[in-house]
Amino acid sequence: MINSQTKNNPLFISLIPNLMGGEGHIIPYHQSITKAMNILGWHHEVIYSTEDNLPSLPSHWQGCVKGNQLEEKANIFQTIKDVDLFAKTIKIFLEQRLISNSNQPIIIFVERFIHLQLFSLLLAINNLPKDNLYIWVLYRHNFHQHKTKGIYKLLNKLLKKSVKKDHFHLFSDSELLANSMEKYFEESFTVMPIPHTEFVDKNRDLENNSIICWWAGPPREEKGWQVIRSLADYPIKNGDNFVLVTAKSADLISINGGVKVITTDDNLSRLDYIHWLQKTDIMLIPYDAIAYQERTSGVFTEAVMAGNIPLTTTNTWMARELLKFGLDNLIISWENPESVWQHIEKVFHCQETRCKLKKMQESYRNIHNIHNFAHQFLISLA
Repeated sequence: MINSQTKNNPLFISLIPNLMGGEGHIIPYHQSITKAMNILGWHHEVIYSTEDNLPSLPSHWQGCVKGNQLEEKANIFQTIKDVDLFAKTIKIFLEQRLISNSNQPIIIFVERFIHLQLFSLLLAINNLPKDNLYIWVLYRHNFHQHKTKGIYKLLNKLLKKSVKKDHFHLFSDSELLANSMEKYFEESFTVMPIPHTEFVDKNRDLENNSIICWWAGPPREEKGWQVIRSLADYPIKNGDNFVLVTAKSADLISINGGVKVITTDDNLSRLDYIHWLQKTDIMLIPYDAIAYQERTSGVFTEAVMAGNIPLTTTNTWMARELLKFGLDNLIISWENPESVWQHIEKVFHCQETRCKLKKMQESYRNIHNIHNFAHQFLISLA
């Protein structure tokens, strides 16, 4: 149901401490929030830390806070200064809205952060009116296993104590992660759908017989950079059968007797990203099993939604999702490049795999959509 926006409908404020230069799914995620707010009839404002070389952002986004410096290594005095600056810039933004909109629920939502940024938020709201203030925090990473886990647990308790009862809420986009963090943080979590997905139609060039394999996003070790390097550097007899698509900064090239390597910009525009989703046959997701044991992958979710075949690592969130649909043949060992390329060709031509993946795609489309995303926000405020 689409509600018309009124003055007293909730104001949902996305706080983005660091846009990471436009890397990953930060921007699409908050654009999805805007779509969800339009469905609900809520107001949406986005505040972020300015930085150089950002892609084009929506006109209503405001670069009025200073939080990204807190992720840089600095001495204790500089860190204190940066915490204070971030807290003050958040407070300046919130103060007028809280004072002038005393009957309007005002929700501060943060979904990518470190402990110092959460601490800055706590300082920012310390002396502000809080009768209509809500703090909503979405955890994506396994902070309950980090060495700073005790700090996050304390910050959750202090943020909860700083607002009225039921005005503090924790979220995750992984049921596995939510269950683990509920035990450690001793707080309930709401599991959210992953909204930044596209219902794309496959656009395969029928004249191109090569199997297009994409390792999406900027290179990171935890995402299997060394695995992808070994695949690119391995000479195989039928190398012409494959195309490997990677980001430019992965610094990979085609070798004699190997597969063809095509490079893209590290941070693709949404249109370019969708273009490659349409063309891709196999999505390579050789992610680290420890880092992604309970953590979701937007790339994986979008691959399934787009009808791409995802290959991933055992004992990851992605592997557990595949097992739900009997797709254990898409969970592989990445140690032997020749075996990997042979397996890629095998699953690409496997009709049983495609049928099972089609069922998974339909299930994901029923779960990970903007209407379910909006509904979870609505019931969290009720």
